[in-house]
Amino acid sequence: MPINILSQETINKIAAGEVVERPLNVVKELVENSLDAFASSITVEIEGSGKKLIRVCDNGSGMDKKDLELSILRHATSKIENFEDLSHVYTMGFRGEALSSISAVSNFEIKTKKKGETSGWKLLSFGGKDIRIVPSAGCEGTITEVKDLFFNTPARLKFLKSDATERSRITDSLEETAIANPEISFKMVSDKKIIFSTSKTNNKLERISDILGRDFSRNLKFINLEHPKVILDIYFTGRDNSLANKKFQYLFVNSRPVNYPKWLIHCIYQAYKESIAHDRHPAILIYITIDPSQIDVNIHPAKREVKFADEQGMYDIICKTIRNALVSHAHQEIKINIETRESEVPKPSNISSSFIYQSKKENIFNTSNSVVSEPISKYNPKNYSIDKYANVFAKQQELTGDAFDEDNIKVLGQAFGTYIVVENKGDLYIFDQHAAAERIRYESYLSQIHHQSIKMQQLLIPETFDLPPSSSEVLKSNIELFNDLGISVEEFGQNSFRIISYPALLGNIAIEQIVKTIVLDIQEDKNAEIKEKREKIIRLSCRASIRAGDKVSFIETKKMINDLFKCDHPFTCPHGRPTAYRISLNELEKFFKRR
Repeated sequence: MPINILSQETINKIAAGEVVERPLNVVKELVENSLDAFASSITVEIEGSGKKLIRVCDNGSGMDKKDLELSILRHATSKIENFEDLSHVYTMGFRGEALSSISAVSNFEIKTKKKGETSGWKLLSFGGKDIRIVPSAGCEGTITEVKDLFFNTPARLKFLKSDATERSRITDSLEETAIANPEISFKMVSDKKIIFSTSKTNNKLERISDILGRDFSRNLKFINLEHPKVILDIYFTGRDNSLANKKFQYLFVNSRPVNYPKWLIHCIYQAYKESIAHDRHPAILIYITIDPSQIDVNIHPAKREVKFADEQGMYDIICKTIRNALVSHAHQEIKINIETRESEVPKPSNISSSFIYQSKKENIFNTSNSVVSEPISKYNPKNYSIDKYANVFAKQQELTGDAFDEDNIKVLGQAFGTYIVVENKGDLYIFDQHAAAERIRYESYLSQIHHQSIKMQQLLIPETFDLPPSSSEVLKSNIELFNDLGISVEEFGQNSFRIISYPALLGNIAIEQIVKTIVLDIQEDKNAEIKEKREKIIRLSCRASIRAGDKVSFIETKKMINDLFKCDHPFTCPHGRPTAYRISLNELEKFFKRR
């Protein structure tokens, strides 16, 4: 085939595909430009989840006519001047293709007025063509409007997810950016409705509370480390506030929200391995301030990845900092109020005399009298793993309903507050009381849903709760699904909700916490279909069954076992764990050498 020279229009559209995959990318690029323009106030407005309109307004430094003309050219940037500058980038990005790429696939407009100028300018572009610049009145700063995104690349529109998903992605990104930059006020508006609005503050914890909620921030602890290589501000949960998922794990490097690298995930779970169960997760927000020459921020087009020059050194510092803090906080709980400024929070140096946090002249690895003496293992990507529960059935033998005689159940007792020991027809059975109860509740719930006969438990006082804006959007878009399954939830404010009733078979449960957990689980799995979401709601609701450690009476025990063997699938819980273990009399006699 002959080789063709592509037109500039085609080149621009291809470049746009690399930078702009969805509305989220547009919002992110424009907000980062506002940050780099030293804005102290940023407002983002979207319509149609960003496909119809994206408008970003800021009070930053603005542009004059010359800069405005250059702004939408490819490889034009104000952030670097030469190759050497790449090693010292303090701004949010420097690829120089964002505005060019965005304008190529939209109807594009920039209104800007440079500080100190008497008048401003407006740039208009239609699909990257027919570019015009005309005088414009207005306030200092910049307003960028992106309309009809992908109007000239319809194939790209087909790959977008639902409006709710695209909107949730934008909200997630803005939440992260707002948490990373508390000194800047942010406002997000979607289809004329305010999603969230924050005031600027010098207190990181106050911003965390504004975005993620006061209940969440109240459980956070704080630690600060100033080291010659790095400055760390870490907000984290202790032993008693672990979570069922990783939703609330944020990393900010020089005020840039980025993904956790694998070595840092490993580092965190190593630090927590003696503090929380293997299937639980910490909430942790890490703010890293580091010399830009020690990181590479240009290894990914979306600028979500950061590579550190000294990964092992950072691993050791962060792991030791978190581990020591966990041990120290276990001895004396230090809780921080929203009103407390970080400068007033007791520093870890007051907790562990041997672990030097503050002095830049001291060695961070001076641990001669450290509370924690266990050495930190060297990070090795090949050995990277976080314990996950493996579904293992009890031995390789079948338990059958026919083998169990309900009339011959002899309950021998409860072991370790978790297992029920039963004798039946010459066999010994050990039941996991939580797994068994969960299976019974799960199948009862499915039966009531199938027959449309869910018995409801009305709450005397509805339970009200708040959610972060992104989670709020997820619940709003799935609220009908919750109601169909008997969990009556309704909106009760901007990002507030209340629960009126829930299925009676779920018993006396913390329904608010269950709904929050379900929402976060749905939010993590953005591609889940309706059927999968229904299953998540049912399974997670049933988890609040009889727990390990609960005392169970003789009558309750017998009823539970009878009910278990009436289930269609009595030998595993809904999550795949075994419910029972059988030991035959023959096995026991062989073990004790009676045969």
